[in-house]
Amino acid sequence: MPFPPPETLIERLHQGDLRVLSRLITRVENGAEGTFAMLGELWSSRERGRVLGVTGPPGAGKSTLVDRLISAMRSAGHRVAVLAVDPSSPFSGGAILGDRIRMQSHAADSGVFIRSLGTRGHHGGLSRTTHEAAILCAAAGFDRILIETVGVGQTELEVVGMADQVLVLLVPESGDVIQTMKAGLLEGGDVFAVNKCDRPGADSLIGGLVAMIEEGANLHGSERSPVFGVSALAGDGMDDLLKQLCGRLDAGRISPRQLPAVDWAARLLGEEVGRRAARDLVQRMAEGGDLTDRAEELRRGTTNPYRFVRALLDES
Repeated sequence: MPFPPPETLIERLHQGDLRVLSRLITRVENGAEGTFAMLGELWSSRERGRVLGVTGPPGAGKSTLVDRLISAMRSAGHRVAVLAVDPSSPFSGGAILGDRIRMQSHAADSGVFIRSLGTRGHHGGLSRTTHEAAILCAAAGFDRILIETVGVGQTELEVVGMADQVLVLLVPESGDVIQTMKAGLLEGGDVFAVNKCDRPGADSLIGGLVAMIEEGANLHGSERSPVFGVSALAGDGMDDLLKQLCGRLDAGRISPRQLPAVDWAARLLGEEVGRRAARDLVQRMAEGGDLTDRAEELRRGTTNPYRFVRALLDES
């Protein structure tokens, strides 16, 4: 069955057709022809959806907290999209953890859309097309978009550049959190929460976070990010945290670390040029001529990928 023309898809997307939304996210993930131009037509839609990033180390309880966020936002009348980024299968490229399994209580709610995105080797805690998926969700009428990152370390903070607000969720067992904070997470969060706060070490971690945030604010003249102690599973402390997060989104607050449009353009250009160059190179290697001969050398093992690429670069 032929795929509908772009104008039809855009119209159905604006009408909130979730099947079209799902299919378009898949097409964007696969780099299908025409999706790049369509996203250009939908760019202004991103202003309709307020984006909250939820990040932190593996096992911090991000999915449980996101599940409670969905309930709070739905109670306030918002339509909520969740983009849960999971590690990818090395064989199929698909997401293998399936965070949406933990949010099945919302499966029958037409005002909630939950989609797992595989990283497909992309670093930074997100998939390569998370930003594009968020644009599509906003175009489909979801005014609250929650991005749950894959479990991250101190350098994997790509969500900071695209979210309006970022929650950093930690647990007392997060490891040497003080060093992690200094290495990057401290600068990336707008709100901090220590989950499983009934466990030993929680009070010490909260106190350390507050002290470091105070020090950073005094040094840079920046806002003091709030710190909460919560239990996402039991619900302890969650009311105050949810009120803080929802209030920031409702007020239209924008993180000072969010990338401006010119930086997104530069990033898109670099990624797109790289993808097109790789695609064209593979095609040339299959069509015959000098590149085909060199590709055969690779297959025979008489050269290696580094020498192959260096030779091409020396000729350009």
